[in-house]
Amino acid sequence: MELYTRITQNEPVTANDTVRLAELRAWGLIDYDPAAPDTPVAMPPRDAGWRMLHAGLQDLAARAAQMAVVPAAADQLNQAFERGKWSAGSGSEFLSEPATVNARIQDALGQAREELLAAQPGGPRTRENMDIALERDSAALGRGVSMRTLYRDTVRDDALTSEWATTMAGRGAHFRTLASPFERVIIVDRKVAVISNYVVPDAPEHAAWIVSDRAMVALLAQVFEQEWRRADPWHGERRAHKADTGAAGARTSRLQREIMRALAAGEVQESAAKHLGISRRSLQRELEALRTVWRTATTSIGELTYHWALSPDRGIDDQAVEQAA
Repeated sequence: MELYTRITQNEPVTANDTVRLAELRAWGLIDYDPAAPDTPVAMPPRDAGWRMLHAGLQDLAARAAQMAVVPAAADQLNQAFERGKWSAGSGSEFLSEPATVNARIQDALGQAREELLAAQPGGPRTRENMDIALERDSAALGRGVSMRTLYRDTVRDDALTSEWATTMAGRGAHFRTLASPFERVIIVDRKVAVISNYVVPDAPEHAAWIVSDRAMVALLAQVFEQEWRRADPWHGERRAHKADTGAAGARTSRLQREIMRALAAGEVQESAAKHLGISRRSLQRELEALRTVWRTATTSIGELTYHWALSPDRGIDDQAVEQAA
């Protein structure tokens, strides 16, 4: 204030005023005449005040806009933080991207030295999957790795998977099939396991978890062994189709009974097909076959469920039949 008053009265400034002159100029209260660059000129305080107020309001608006996005940004960052905690020393690591999942699985399988256990409920193999796995699995067998794979019973009808099993069985791999549902898991040397995602909501379909906790991997291996004991050995041979799959007097196949149990429990056809590891078209063919068995003119789920409720096959205990066999 004192320096500004002196400038308005045209009093000279000194070297001691340098810092305060810079402050006054920053506020817009003084300027310099190009013709006399060493002589400060007082500017109207009201105009300078409005300019400072406008600049301050703009700064506040920018800060308010920045603060407004903080909660949403923090939520997004927190998701990454929580996922990071999942993989930090907990023995489990979440993988969301299919390419990452496949790369990690390939790496884990390539590191196997003693044993590979795989439960694959997803149905028949594709030619692409076979080509990828042929060299890798053959190399594992060549270095003495024991390899056992559990498939759904439906793969016995698939030419490509039968070809795969025949080829790999000849090289020392072991296969079994199971008609009832089971969970997907890959276990390497009983040290690392890969399982499907049941934790992260809305994750991609092929998301997975890498499990390295010793106790959990041991439990998964024990579950695999239980399913393996219930399953039927398979060397890749295609099966001859017949209605009776082992139950005396049965008019329906094991797969047809599994389908009807799922539909009677309220599952829609698409869900039942996925659950049983078959295509929607295969399920439709089995329903068409049941129409012939029960001599009904329609394949509506309601009518088929009615016939299933009255069918003696409904009382067949397929697991007991397997154990007896």
